[in-house]
This record gives sequence, C-alpha cells and structure tokens, in this order.
Amino acid sequence: MSNPFHLSFVVPELRLSEEFYVNFLGCKKGRDTGKWIDIIFFGHQLTLHQETETMKAQSIDHFGVILEKAEWLSIIQKVEVDTLPFVLPPNEKTNDDNSESGKFIINDPAGNLIEFKFYKKSPLIMVS
Repeated sequence: MSNPFHLSFVVPELRLSEEFYVNFLGCKKGRDTGKWIDIIFFGHQLTLHQETETMKAQSIDHFGVILEKAEWLSIIQKVEVDTLPFVLPPNEKTNDDNSESGKFIINDPAGNLIEFKFYKKSPLIMVS
C-alpha cells in the first residue's frame, strides 16, 4: 500500500466543511481541536483549519481521489439527491486500451474543487 498524503487548508466555516466531508461524503473524522479537524479522505488526511484574521481561506485549484467505479457512482447519486451542482458533470469514456474511466468535479462548502475519478485499469504505477 502506498503512503497516504496530507493536505491542509483553511475554510471559512469549519463545521459546515465537517458536515460535507463526514456526513455527505462519508469520510471519517480524526482529531478535532475546535479550531481544526482531521478528515480521513478516502485513506488520506485532510486538515481543515477554521479561518481567522491571520489565516484566510483561499480556494484550491483542485484535488481529488481515484475510487472504484461503484463508490464513484454512489457519490454521484448523493450529489444528485442533494441537488449539488456539478462543476464538471459525470462523464465516462472508453480509453485507447479498451478500459473505462470516468470523472466529475464538485465544490466543497469552501469553494474548493474536488475531482472524483475511476479507472477500470489503474494508470498508477506502484513503486516499491
């Protein structure tokens, strides 16, 4: 298994972001100091910091996760049921090697773009 990544950023409303990542996306919550929380984002660690006068929220160009197709489809259903807008609607394609892939993009409550992908054959090369 590869090592998880850590991404830390500031959000304008910590509890609204917690609600989105934990209750909507189904991620687990880790440590919570009241000023920042860890979110276990599909095996990786996001640390969300509450905006302060000295730490201002700035949107991230985008980050994302590669999922199994069933989990990818499940999140699409949640987005559609909650009528969240897609920044990039779900699309699937057949690649040159006859494998499937798909992606879509949504915003979190802080305006950060999150890309969700699946690949029938993973393009990732695991280095040991």
